[in-house]
Parts: sequence; structure tokens; C-alpha cells
Amino acid sequence: MAIGGLVLGFLFALFASSAAADAIHGCGGFIEASSPLVKSRKPSGAKLDYSHIRVELCTVDGLVKEWTQCAPNGYYFIPVYDKGSFVLRVKGPDGWSWKPDNVNVIVDQDGCNANADINFLLTGFTLSGRLIGAVGGESCPIKDGGPSGVKVELLSMSDDLIASSLTSAIGGYSFTNIIPGNYRLHVTHPNLEVEVRGSTEVNIGFGNAVVDDVFFVRGYDLQGFVVAQGNPIVGVHMYLYSDDVLEVHCPEGAGNGPRHKSALCHAVSDEEGRFLFKSLPCGVYELLPYYKGENTIFDVSPSSAIVSIEHYHKQLPQKFQVTGFSIGGRVVDDFGAGVDSAKILVDGQLKTITDAQGYYKLDQVTSKHYSIAVLKDHYQFNRLENYLVLPNMAKIEDIKVYYYDICGVVRTISPDSKAMVTLSHGPEHVKPQRKLIDENGSFCFEVPPGEYRLSALAVDSENSGLMFSPSYVDVKVNSPLHNVEFFQAQVNVHGNVFCKEKCSPNLFVSLVRVIGESVQERKTIALTHESCEFTFMKVFPGKYRLEVKHISSLAMPEEDTWCWNENFIDLDVGTEDMTGIVFVQRGYWINLISSHDTDAYILLPDSSHLDISIKKGPQKICIETPGEHELHFVNSCISFGSSSLKFNSLDPTPIYLTGKKYLLKGEIHIDSDLVQDAVDLSEHIVLDVFDRDGTSDTVSTRFSADKSCQRNIAVYEYSIWSDLGEDIIFSPRDTSTGQEKKILFYPRQRQVSVSVDGCQASIPPISGRVGLYIEGSVSPALDGVNIRITAMGSSSYVSLQKGDLAFETETGIDGSFTAGPLYDDISYKVEASKPGYHLKQVGPSSFTCEQLSQIVVHIHDEKESGELFPSVLLSLSGEDGYRNNSISSAGGTFSFVDLFPGSFYLRPLLKEYSFSPAAVAIELESGESKVVKFLATRVAYRFVDFIFASGISSFSQTLYFSCNLVSLMM
Repeated sequence: MAIGGLVLGFLFALFASSAAADAIHGCGGFIEASSPLVKSRKPSGAKLDYSHIRVELCTVDGLVKEWTQCAPNGYYFIPVYDKGSFVLRVKGPDGWSWKPDNVNVIVDQDGCNANADINFLLTGFTLSGRLIGAVGGESCPIKDGGPSGVKVELLSMSDDLIASSLTSAIGGYSFTNIIPGNYRLHVTHPNLEVEVRGSTEVNIGFGNAVVDDVFFVRGYDLQGFVVAQGNPIVGVHMYLYSDDVLEVHCPEGAGNGPRHKSALCHAVSDEEGRFLFKSLPCGVYELLPYYKGENTIFDVSPSSAIVSIEHYHKQLPQKFQVTGFSIGGRVVDDFGAGVDSAKILVDGQLKTITDAQGYYKLDQVTSKHYSIAVLKDHYQFNRLENYLVLPNMAKIEDIKVYYYDICGVVRTISPDSKAMVTLSHGPEHVKPQRKLIDENGSFCFEVPPGEYRLSALAVDSENSGLMFSPSYVDVKVNSPLHNVEFFQAQVNVHGNVFCKEKCSPNLFVSLVRVIGESVQERKTIALTHESCEFTFMKVFPGKYRLEVKHISSLAMPEEDTWCWNENFIDLDVGTEDMTGIVFVQRGYWINLISSHDTDAYILLPDSSHLDISIKKGPQKICIETPGEHELHFVNSCISFGSSSLKFNSLDPTPIYLTGKKYLLKGEIHIDSDLVQDAVDLSEHIVLDVFDRDGTSDTVSTRFSADKSCQRNIAVYEYSIWSDLGEDIIFSPRDTSTGQEKKILFYPRQRQVSVSVDGCQASIPPISGRVGLYIEGSVSPALDGVNIRITAMGSSSYVSLQKGDLAFETETGIDGSFTAGPLYDDISYKVEASKPGYHLKQVGPSSFTCEQLSQIVVHIHDEKESGELFPSVLLSLSGEDGYRNNSISSAGGTFSFVDLFPGSFYLRPLLKEYSFSPAAVAIELESGESKVVKFLATRVAYRFVDFIFASGISSFSQTLYFSCNLVSLMM
């Protein structure tokens, strides 16, 4: 019993082992080139061979458990005997890119990732190169290198950015995952000059590529700073020398350095104290500072500096120090304007004179306290006492005027007359002053800026009745004044007024005294019917303005209703009477008050025109002729109720113009190529007009020949009058009939809101183009093919979204079709279908058709026992990755239907059976049906069947067989 139990246990173990063997799983799939890589290959190129690629099965810790080489067509399979989690990764040549490069897999009772194909895509290769740095001599510490951090871009031949890379520490760069093709390289850096030597175009084949050395850096920037006591110094010259660098890029030139040896280059510090050398090659240099002012050479520390330039821009950490400097300042008046020709005294010594803008400059200045004063006739200035001057100061603070001279003269008839001038009404801190005139009648006051009143008075009692003109003078002092005058006389002023008709009592002449910019006194005279003359008696000498004005009771108070050649005359009254003054009436003022701007003309009594431009609001127009006139509007975009109105120029009553309707105008532009010689199609092109209530109307269009010739398009104009606040929709349409192609409009409609109280902006033009018609065919000719036109995007003009059906039709007997009209703002997809046929799109709207084929499979048992043959796995593969794994029905018959013409490979699979032939290659023609037969032979048995089929009938035979089998298995 013990032995029997052992055997039975062994048998169960053996059956279990057999079951485990049946449960062995594997991970498989394909290595493939991505679609862009496939497209990049030439059609004549050799078929891709993936046999040098291997796929590894690794533990989650990264240890390789199993691996296999790929088949030439990229297929791989790795058997997996243990269940668990693993990582599948692809290993190819360095620089090749994969997607993905590894996949997590789980092997369980359902297989490896549920027996799904695990595919790896080869997506691109590596392109590498380097940026060569500039080397000036043996002193360069890194001779075979380049700058890091430089951006290198890989561009398509149409300048689209493909990839970008930053150079490494030695100037190298690389791009990964690049597909074969032609490219351009472009190098960019914000402050590094890169020279291109050779072609930047590169061609990448099916593999990694290395770019020739074409990018060279011209050099590197060296900058530093010059300061004095921490403040920047401008104008310091820096000279560059080297023992082994023989030449550098130097647009500024070598300059006249302090040494006998010629410098390589020189630079000058700017307002920030910065100096800069550009494009220096790698090497060791010496910097020598040199600073010379107009009269002095300043010391600079350190006197020189050794600098090593490597493959990057460099800024000197140590700043150069200057011990001397120049500084400027400005002398200004109370308003900040410069005072010219002022003398500058420093510590009591005259140093310089201000220029036309009040600026001055002090040289050879050191950091200490100074006393700075300013001198100029008729000015007094504040001074800068104990003023500390530092090199970091942008300038000396402004020195300001605080007193000006007011000077003038009092002119008397008698030279013995004595007079004084008083100054009053000044600022609160300025007390009133008085001064006697000298023997020449002159006087002067020293005052701060402000407003003052000057008056002249008699001094002695003998001349107590002496009067001066003017009685006082008000002045505003912001600079010296030298022309204040007082006079002792009175004169008469005579003149005439010439009117278009008779003068009237409504005519007034005024004499106005003007001092400075203010009116001091006004006298007015009214003229009579009998005389147009006027006289002003006892006028003091001085400056006056004579004014004339006609005032009507019907007009606004004080408003002049006449227009004049001159309505005022400026007079300079002296000591003698003035005569011969004349005012001439030019015409009559017409007051227009308009709600809008518009162009117009006035029809004059002699039938001539006076063109005017009427502006919104009140406006005055001078009409030279009296009587009735007509106002006509010209091409107005505003309707004022009528095209003209009458008025009388003698009536000063204002004319009111009120806009009531507004003109809307627009254009429709049609490509002139669609209209031979710009033929007038206005009878076919109309617009439907809708208001906010939905009420519709139709507007016709007018063909504009002039605009059409100018713009090379056919222009059709339309217009309507509308009320303020209206919302209007214009929708154009082509009303033509017949077989010709129709015109569609872009946009389909325009919505206009009349919201502006004035001329309306032109309605944006609407473009008209012949609608898009898609014409195509099916070859060979096949009628009844369903053609569907679907939108590839969302249209801005019709309610079409992506994927919506835009048009549907069928092919005719000749296999052709036409679909349209369609709007051309989106693209369309053309689809063709017919049951029993495969239609392949070979052009945007052309198709080829093929009748589908089939393969019928029969499997026969070699022994022909008469029993139904079990189901067989039939694996059919074909071109373009076609695969079909199907199970035949019991009896060994199966049909593959709806197959494309081409090459196929068919393999039957059934455990414990072999087939003859093992696989069959099949060539199918269009519409062909082929029959394939396989002969099946059983080559293995289940363990129990094997025992009994071998004649093992006794227990001892069974034990002997089992032991030997165990020994074989071990």
C-alpha cells in the first residue's frame, strides 16, 4: 500500500507538473518604427531589420531574468515560467529613442498583461555637435572647449522649432528623439556673438548623426567699473595688452595709450563707470587704466590688472579707483530757467561763466567744502557757503536768483520837474519803497519775484498839479525789467467806421488802455446815423486797443452781429494827436447751432456758392452780402429734415439745425476674377434687412465702376436711412438662377446698431466669393456610392460643428460627384462607402474601389476516423499589420471574409497536432475566393492516454516507467 500510495502521489505530482507546463506564459509583441520614421524613409530603401535589437525581462529591482533578440520584422517572444511583477525593457544602440523604453508587466493566470501585445516604438535618433570657443594663444587655460549655456535650436527647413539644447561645460550639445530629414541649426545667446562657418543645414539618416564644427564663438566680454569714493566715473580710458594674443575685435581702435607698445584695444568708462571689451578670445591680458581731464591727469588705482579670459563673459571683481574729478552746476531763475553769462566765484576767485542755459563746470575738484557765489548785473543770487563737493554727486545744487532790478523812466515836459516813484502791492514780506528819479528821470528797485504796483508822483509843491500817465503800472517780476515808463501828456484820438449800408446807433467804438496783459481802463462812444466818425479826447500817452462792435437788440447781450476786416486796432499813443484810424465792415455774422458736423454751401444773391463746414455746436459765419440767402447740405450723412433752408443775413436770430435720421452705408466686395470685366450683377445681389422686431425689407445694391477699377474687385454699394437707437441686420444673398455656381457671402450677415449720435461708421465690407464646390470621382467608375461631406472644424458663418454632416450625395454612372456650395472658412472631409466594396481615399476627393475577397479553410485528420475534428486556432496575418486569430468550428472548417487583395500568411495551431503544410502563403486578387486545405497529424497524447496506449498494464510496469520518467525529468 505504501508503494502504491507513492506511485499515486507521483502520478498526481506528474499530472500537476504537466498542468503547470500547460500554464507556461510568455510576453510578446513588436518592435516598430514610429509613423514619422517610416514616412522619412525612401520608398527604395531596404526593409527595416530589427534583429540587432534585444528585449529584456527584468525584475522590479532591475536584474535581467530573460532576454531575446528580435526577429527581423521586429517580433519578439520571451517565455515566463514564474508568476509575478516584472519590467520589460528594450535595448538598442546608444542614442536611439523608444516609446516607451520599459513597460511594467504582470504574469498571472490570465497570461502576461492579459496576453496583450507589448509593443515598443522607435521614435528617433540623436544629433550631436559642439560650439567651438575662441582661443587667442597658449595662455588660454582651456584650448579645446566652448561656452556653456548657449541655446542651440534645431529648426525645420520652414523654420519651425523642432528641439532646443543648451551647450555643456565644454560646449557640446545634442538633440534626442530626432527623425531623419533635413534640418537647420540656429544658435542664440543674449550677449554672445556666434559666427557660422559653413552650412548650418544637416541631414539625418536612419541612425545617429554628428554635426560638423560650424559654430564658432568670436570671443567673450570683459567688463569692469571705475569709481571715485564709491561713485561711478565717466571718461576713463582702459587699454588692453597681451603677451601672446596678437589680435582682438576692436571697433573702437587701439587708441593712444600711455605705453610705447601699441595696445590691442581700448574702451572708455560710461556714465555708470562701466567699461567693456567685446569678443575677446580665451587668453591672459593686462588692463592699463588712463584718465586725463581737460587740464589734469588723474591717478587710477590699481595702475594695471592681469585678467584671464576663459570660455565665458567676465566681470572684474575689483573696481578701479580715481582720485580726482570734475563737477558741474546751474544758475536758474525763479521759474527754473537757466541764467546765462553769470560769473561763478569759488572761494572768492572767478572760475567760470555760465553758458546760454545757465550751466557751468568746475574742474580739478577734490572732496572738501567750498564757498560758491554768482555775479550778474541786475540780478542777486543766493550763495553756497561751506558746501561739501563729493565725487558721487551728479551736480552742484542749483543757485537761484532771489532779487531782480525793476528800472524805468519818468518823462516830464519840463526838465526841472521833480518826481518820485513808489513801489507797493508786493508780497507780504516786501515793504513799500520809494525813490527819487535822477537827472535823467531814471529809477531802479531791487525786489524778489512777485507782483508789484509802480506809481509816479510830483515831489515839489510848485508842480503839485502835475499828472503822470499812466497813474500806476502793475508789473509781474520774474526777470529784470528796464522799460517801465510814465508820461506827462494827454492827446486826442480820431477815426472813422465804413459800413456796408448806413451806420446805426447800435455801433460802438471803445478805447481800452492795456498795460502788460491786463485791461486798465475802457471808454466807449456810440455812433449816429448822421456821422460815422468818432473822437476820444484827453488820452494819456501809452498803449491802447481800439475796438468796434455792432450790437443788436435781437442778439445776445454784448454780442457783435457784424464782422469786420479788423475789429480791433492796437495803438501806441505818444504826445501828439492820432488821426486816420479806420474800421471797415466785412459783413454780417450768421449764428448756426447744429446738432452734428456736416458740409454745406450758401447760395449767394449773385448765384455764387460759399462752401462751409458746419461743426457740432454753435458756430459763426461771416456773410458779406445783406438779404435773403439759402443754405444747402452737401452729401450729408445726417438728415436735417430738408435739403436746404432760407435765412436773412440782417436777422441775427440763431439758425438751429437738428439731425433727425442717420445714413448707413456699406459695400459688398466680390472677387473680380469671378466677374468678367466687373460685369454689373447688382440685379442678382440684394440684401434682406431686419429690424429688432423681425420686420424685413429688401435693399438693392449699386455697382460702383470707379471703386471696382481702383481695387481690382467688383464693388456693390448699398445704403439706408435709420433712426437713432435702431438695431439692423443686413443679410446679402445671390438671387441668380440656373446652373452656374452661386456666390456665398462672408460673413452671412452684418448687425449694425445706430448708437452714435452722428455720422455712422461705414459698415465693414462683406466679401462675396463663389461657394466652395467639391468635385470628385470613384475609380473604376461605380455608381450609387454614398458621398458624405463632413465639417473638419466649427464654421463662423453657418451652424456647423466639427463632425457635422454638411452635404450628402451619390456618384453617377461615370463615378463622379459634385457637392456644394459650401462655405470656405473651414475644411471638409469627404467619405465614400458602398456595401461589399472597399473604397480607399487616394486624393482629397478621389477614391479607388475594390471588391472584397475571402479565404475558405478545410482541415482533415490524417487517420480519417470519421469523428468531428476539434476546433483549431487559425492565425492569419497580412500586409500593413493585418492579424486575425480565429477558432474554427468543430469539423475543421472556417471562412475569412471581407479581405483586401494582397499577400497573406495562414498558420493552424492545435496542441498535440502538427499540420501539413505548417503555413501557407496566399495571394488574393480583388473579389477572389480561395480554398486552403491542411492535413492534421496527432503527435502527442495526454499522460493517461500515453500510459494505456503504450501497453503499460501492470503495477510494476507503471512504477518502472514512472521512476524512469522521474529520472529523465531530473
